[in-house]
Formats: sequence, structure tokens, C-alpha cells
Amino acid sequence: ISHIPAVQAPADSANLPTAVDLAFIVDTYHHIPNRVDYFRKLSASLKVGGRVAIVDFKPESTMGPPKEFHFTAEKISEELRQAGFRHIEKLNFLPEQQFFIFSK
Repeated sequence: ISHIPAVQAPADSANLPTAVDLAFIVDTYHHIPNRVDYFRKLSASLKVGGRVAIVDFKPESTMGPPKEFHFTAEKISEELRQAGFRHIEKLNFLPEQQFFIFSK
């Protein structure tokens, strides 16, 4: 898909070259070491009305990283709230993962 560039980024920065409408983070939330700081920085890379979608493993999932890296919905929502985001939706169609949408 030519109009959606993939960006490789280090764990402490989204490394986005321009502002975006949506940051989509899949199965990597648990790899971000300082999540509140990371998402505060990411906020500056979102356009007005921009959103963040996070898909990561449910606490009870048998897949993914070790259990200590499976976060509850409350923990993810609280970290994003601390970073200045508002939880707007949780989707429940994935069997092993949780799917959240936040706005800035």
C-alpha cells in the first residue's frame, strides 16, 4: 500500500517523519520501556483529532510474551491517560488480544 508508509523506530520514539491521523501499534506495547513518556512524545506526532490504536495480548492469553508482559485493560488505559490520551473504544473481536482506541 503506497500511501501508508511503514516506519522502523527505536523503543523510545515513534520516529514519525510527519504528523499522522492514526498510530497503529500491534503486539509491541509490552516492548516499550517508558510507555507514558513514549506516548507523550507520540502525541506531538498526531494531527488534530489523531488517534492511537493498540492491539496487545490479553492477560489470560496463552500466546505472546511471558505473562508478566500481558497487561490489563486498566493498566493500558491508565498509562495512556497519564500520557494525555482519552480512551474512546475497546473492541472485543480478537480471541487472544485486546484492541483499544485512544484520542489525544
